Amino acid sequence: MRMKHALVAAAAFLGLAAGPAGAQPAYPTRPITMVVPFSAGGPTDTVARLVAESMSKTLGQQIIVENVGGAGGTRGAGQVAKANPDGYTVLLHHIGQATSASLYRKLPYNVITDFEDVGLVTAVPMTLIAKPGFEPKTITEVIDYVKKRPPTPPDRSRAAR
Repeated sequence: MRMKHALVAAAAFLGLAAGPAGAQPAYPTRPITMVVPFSAGGPTDTVARLVAESMSKTLGQQIIVENVGGAGGTRGAGQVAKANPDGYTVLLHHIGQATSASLYRKLPYNVITDFEDVGLVTAVPMTLIAKPGFEPKTITEVIDYVKKRPPTPPDRSRAAR
């Protein structure tokens, strides 16, 4: 008899626990903002608009692409870091997100703890090019070339003009 009461209690508890979850509306119930931390018309913006169109059809909800350019993508990333973590504000960024912590002394967010990866959207091949006459001809030769030469400070005189 005790076992029967325990099973009834467990079933009742599970029924109560499942009740509120079943009553929640399906995500998304309103438009989603996809922040692109670069100006409109660039490659990241183009990818974002293609992804947003497909997401909108799949989710049945509008995806708003918002371009928040400036500071190498850190302005837009900072806006998303401060947003409510409810899934209605997402960031579409590129490798700059991973490198920003080493390029900027102080960021308004933590690149590791303030974001949650959702997925890889695209992989973009990169090309290394140089002026004609540059000695190295392979990536291995470029690495050796750089290792043999000490870094030189940037010429700031041109920036002042």
